[in-house]
Amino acid sequence: MDTQKGMVSHDWHPADVKAALEKKGLSLRQLALSNGYSHFQRVLTTHWWAAEQIVAKALGEEAKNIWPSRYLTSRERAKRQTRNVRVTRSGKIQTGARA
Repeated sequence: MDTQKGMVSHDWHPADVKAALEKKGLSLRQLALSNGYSHFQRVLTTHWWAAEQIVAKALGEEAKNIWPSRYLTSRERAKRQTRNVRVTRSGKIQTGARA
């Protein structure tokens, strides 16, 4: 975490994301399977809004805090294109048909 004003926060290192999940007794594979996906590995290196939301929720963080570089611009287009996941106003993640 950068504490100086004007500094841009950096994305978590992929190993840090995996380690944080492991500390909670989870893995990317478990999260993927429990949410109707076969894998989530690419979320560590590539923009994938739905997977980012699921991983962030599992870690008790906001996705924009884990991957700030991905949220410098609006993610509304990515949200609209997501069909398997939606985040309710309360922050709950729901899988299934597009709402």
